[in-house]
Amino acid sequence: MKPVLIGAAVLLAAIAFYVGMGDRAIMNVLILIMLYGYWGVSWNLAAGYTGLMSLGHALFAGTGAYTVAYMYSAHGMSPWISALVGVALAAVMALVIGALCFRFRVKGHYFGLLTLACAEIAYLSAGASRPLGRSDGLSLDFAHWGWGYLQFREKWPYAVIAAILLIAVLVIGRLLLTMRVGYYWRALRDNEEAAEALGIPAFRYKLLAIVISAMLTALGGAFYAQYISFVDPRSVLSVDLSIQILVFCIIGGMRTLWGPILGAALLLPLGEAIRTVLGTSLPGAPSVVYALLLIVVALALPQGLASLRIFRTEKRTTDTADPALPVAPGLGGSPL
Repeated sequence: MKPVLIGAAVLLAAIAFYVGMGDRAIMNVLILIMLYGYWGVSWNLAAGYTGLMSLGHALFAGTGAYTVAYMYSAHGMSPWISALVGVALAAVMALVIGALCFRFRVKGHYFGLLTLACAEIAYLSAGASRPLGRSDGLSLDFAHWGWGYLQFREKWPYAVIAAILLIAVLVIGRLLLTMRVGYYWRALRDNEEAAEALGIPAFRYKLLAIVISAMLTALGGAFYAQYISFVDPRSVLSVDLSIQILVFCIIGGMRTLWGPILGAALLLPLGEAIRTVLGTSLPGAPSVVYALLLIVVALALPQGLASLRIFRTEKRTTDTADPALPVAPGLGGSPL
């Protein structure tokens, strides 16, 4: 992304933050843009860069959210601790799911359907679990104000936390993609058989991708529970959340780090504007608009908005949204 556009985005975010100090609705939209952008980048590391098209990432977001909500409501535990527990649980889930899928060569749309099935199992299990509040969910009773329990009367501290999470996932993503592991991920995405023939251990690196993606997603779920102060199966474990993250990434651009942020920054304010204008007269209007935009982007910009010339930093040499990649170390001089 061009430096001038990055500067403009930071400036717009700063203006929105300043205006949001006096308008809770604007601050709420800004926080959700950063959160969904964070989730999108986390999902994109597995799907866009490794080719692991998960349709059940709500499983990991819900794991982080429910862990924080349950450990606080049942034991009064600080989210600084329970969030780490949620991240660890998500890592174990991803490890089990990934190991089974990759050991038996489950890939493509079959992998997506399997992750969707796992998320649906978690959705139904949480809805039937008494300790997790069944379908009514769990509420976080705010009684410990301050940074120790991440409970605030104003919204701006949550915006600061969301910004830190977003910057952190972008830095982590950039570091991973410029290391050997990043080149291996893209090689596996483009041609797994050829990558294995070159000596890349597909099982190990695909497992690493899904585990890292799951851990980051769970951390976002933990923040979401703390921000909303309520979780239920529909809000954090349903297929709706997984599809929403996927749509933001597809419209923004799956093969760039900042594409999911672009999609969230476009669609979330648009959805809020539609809800404000139409009220409850057409409750499904935002979803219809999302679907129409997805159709338009799929036909006109298959690589997403990130493929527009205004966002490119250099001339493309291929038909993908990735810039020309340098030679991956250890691959005998073959470009990925």
